[in-house]
Amino acid sequence: MRRRLLAVLLAGTLLVTGCATVPTKGTIRNSDRKGLAADSGGVNVEAKPPRENADRDDIVNGFLEAMSDSRRSFDQARLYMTPQAAAKWKPEVRTVVYDQGAAPPAAKGDDYQLTARKIATIDDRGEWLPAGPKEQADFLFKMIKVNGQWRVDSVPPGVLLNANQVQAKLAPRELFFFARDRETLIPDPVYLPQNNLSAGQAATQLIQELLKGPTKRLGNGAVSIAPPGTAVVVSVPVELGEATVALNDAAGQLVDEDRRKLAAQIVWTLNQISLKAKITVNGAPLLSDNTGVIQFSSVSGYDPGAPTPGSTVLYGLLGGKVHRVEGLDGASDQAARALNSSQLYAYDAKSFAVNLRGDSGAIVTTEDGKRVVAYAKLVDAENGQGDKVKTIGVEGRTLRPSYDNADNLWILDRADSSAPRLRVRTRDGDVQNVPVDFHGDVPQVLRMAPDGVRALLVLKSAKTRKNTVQTATVRPADNGKGLVLDQLRDLQVPLNDITDAAWSKKVILVAGKPDGSPTAQPWLVNTDGSTPQPLPGGSPIFGIENVASNANPETLPVFEDPEGKIHWQGRDLAWVTPNDDKLGDGLIPTYPG
Repeated sequence: MRRRLLAVLLAGTLLVTGCATVPTKGTIRNSDRKGLAADSGGVNVEAKPPRENADRDDIVNGFLEAMSDSRRSFDQARLYMTPQAAAKWKPEVRTVVYDQGAAPPAAKGDDYQLTARKIATIDDRGEWLPAGPKEQADFLFKMIKVNGQWRVDSVPPGVLLNANQVQAKLAPRELFFFARDRETLIPDPVYLPQNNLSAGQAATQLIQELLKGPTKRLGNGAVSIAPPGTAVVVSVPVELGEATVALNDAAGQLVDEDRRKLAAQIVWTLNQISLKAKITVNGAPLLSDNTGVIQFSSVSGYDPGAPTPGSTVLYGLLGGKVHRVEGLDGASDQAARALNSSQLYAYDAKSFAVNLRGDSGAIVTTEDGKRVVAYAKLVDAENGQGDKVKTIGVEGRTLRPSYDNADNLWILDRADSSAPRLRVRTRDGDVQNVPVDFHGDVPQVLRMAPDGVRALLVLKSAKTRKNTVQTATVRPADNGKGLVLDQLRDLQVPLNDITDAAWSKKVILVAGKPDGSPTAQPWLVNTDGSTPQPLPGGSPIFGIENVASNANPETLPVFEDPEGKIHWQGRDLAWVTPNDDKLGDGLIPTYPG
């Protein structure tokens, strides 16, 4: 059953509505066949109009199939409806994806009832919103005769799509916006149709979506450099990997620095199709110092994925003392090196976080009988002693702190109380409260993305007492004073007894028990909750208590098992257990972030 669900979810992630609309090619289940039709290799399947004198069953099944073909604004699907229903129908508002294993709509008098488990809803911007475990897709097809022909006289809530009707019809894409510091890009995932689009059509679609601004997921937590009213004047052609983006004069008001950042948004977004772009504003080059194409390499410094080389170094606590780990990649001997040149080494730490440059750290510890978060530089012996330790008082159970790319330190304490407290220590040392309402859920894990806008949480549900994986957004408060954390979204990862979660490259790495597994295993899930699947490389024989990972694509995720031993995957996906005794027993691993 779990494998079947996974297949459903994998297929479902490829859907979208609105300007993105529903895809129109791929494997389709016909109403008179069982199972999946053979994959046509990307050949479009065009919906057919209703046959003359078709019975009610054929009309309902034909209507469901026609909802997968949006190329002509669902004109064929409307032919299966009464004129009144067709006029009221708004297929662009959302797509409801339901379980492909469901029974076909059942006759209910003259009408037909569809009842199936809902997998997800995709909104008009292409955001994937996972359905809860008990959510259903219910719709009554009211049937009447129009001029002697059966037609559907009820209006669906957007598009109803059986997941087996979709394969590679829509592409997962990312739009790129800036974090509050306007220095780090944030990926905003959406699902857009392929529909045999040319590279130019796909590029035009991407830029049009980018210029609409961030989706609801990021809201005003993200910044688009494009001024209001910015639009592409003509379509975006792509030739030999080079896109040409012609913007209207709304972008002409930008100063040089912001023009470069708008170029970064455009080039990063288009990088999914082409590696370079020529961008003009009202016919003139967007960048005054670049009259030709803008290469991806020239804007790579805004990398949202923990770009510093130091972010790939593993650290950890051994006997409560801070250490750095060497030899994971096989280039040197495996060893845990004590960071005894740092003032933090004098403390007995409960947890340990390292900033993304790898030069500072923070620990949860006790000083003078009081629980604190202590932070200081991490300095090698040859560079002299580290700086003086600074502390922030904490109360109750305190989660492992987390850094973002701007060196902000995020601290969540009182986690075992009815009012958990989230604070951020900014780079200048100021400590600010960040209001958040967990609705009674108990925070277990906090991991900030490098952008400082997206938060990853493991929360124990107040209702079910089970751990869930959720994402949230840090944004400016509505009154303009400070920040808030909201937009909490349960990713609905199909795992039990979830123990930990962490950012991993462009996705999220979760440890939990799949159905039938006695131990927690590593799974990957997209940041919007789509496409949950086991970590490639085969399931490990050990269970997982803690996960060490971050968004840097060069990071090798490390897992601590319930016995305190660590393991990781090499570049060849083979599992590695360290041969160093210190690494093999008792190290609590952590990566920068």
